[in-house]
Amino acid sequence: MWLTREQAQVLFYGFSADFQRGFTNVPLVWDQFATLAPTATKNALFHFVDQLPSLRKWVGSRQKVNAALRDYTLKTEAYEQTVTVDKFDVADDIHNAYAGLFVAQGQAAARWPDEIMTAVVAAGNSALCYDGQYFFDTDHPINMDDSGSGTFSNLLTSSSYDLSLDPIGVWQRASEKMAGYVGAGGAPLGLVADTLMVPPNLRRYAVQAAKAEIVPQTFTSTGTATQTNASAASVSNIYVGDFKVIVNPYMSQTSPYGVVMCTNRGINPFIWSLRQAPLFIPQTDPSLQAPFYDKEFVYGVEARGAGGYSLPFLAIRIAAS
Repeated sequence: MWLTREQAQVLFYGFSADFQRGFTNVPLVWDQFATLAPTATKNALFHFVDQLPSLRKWVGSRQKVNAALRDYTLKTEAYEQTVTVDKFDVADDIHNAYAGLFVAQGQAAARWPDEIMTAVVAAGNSALCYDGQYFFDTDHPINMDDSGSGTFSNLLTSSSYDLSLDPIGVWQRASEKMAGYVGAGGAPLGLVADTLMVPPNLRRYAVQAAKAEIVPQTFTSTGTATQTNASAASVSNIYVGDFKVIVNPYMSQTSPYGVVMCTNRGINPFIWSLRQAPLFIPQTDPSLQAPFYDKEFVYGVEARGAGGYSLPFLAIRIAAS
């Protein structure tokens, strides 16, 4: 069967609708921990002020604070996904079996920023941020212009930060750590942790810390074997309702970790730099090479973007080791 341009265009409209149906029905997670930063260039340049201002009592002359801008560049990358279908199979597809393929393609395009941004989070202890340190690190400078001002850590790895053993205690220690961060001038930044992101296999512990009103206490007994048991007494969870939990299905469950975040300061700790949103493109003109010589229609998706980091004091990585 020979398809005219008009018939091929009708096919495209149908498959495009299937693509959009898949694209718009995927629950997203990236926008809960990353800030969207559209860019019109391949290399996106971001500027950050590495301090959050606070007022002081006016005694004597004003005290000037150096509000220097810190540069951070993200290089956007191109992504694609392409499928081909036999033009005669399409012509004979009376049951519209190909619809599911393009719904799945739309879903893949929708998941793209989730997957990229989760990979950015995972690489945070080996990728640099604007201060020249790994985003998750133990020695971020408090003041980049004064090496004597000290450092702070947003990478907490020890048994004290094992969510599976003590979820409420871990949240308490990590949130108090964040609350103790100070700015370049030495004044508290006033950060309040409000989000905990975990992979699926840490969900029960994160939800327990965030929502369980009564928490059983445990004790460890040793004999021929070490055993942890629930004690008779339980305690109230004072953190109920204090923070939200993001269960990120793209985070690795092999070496699970959590990320404690402050998302209420106008910018999130991670950046999604979008150059071009996913675009559904057909190659269905019967006179083109693929349909004419290879009897196939080609449908592709292309997009451009990159993920990166903003202010390291807005996020803390917690893990047992």
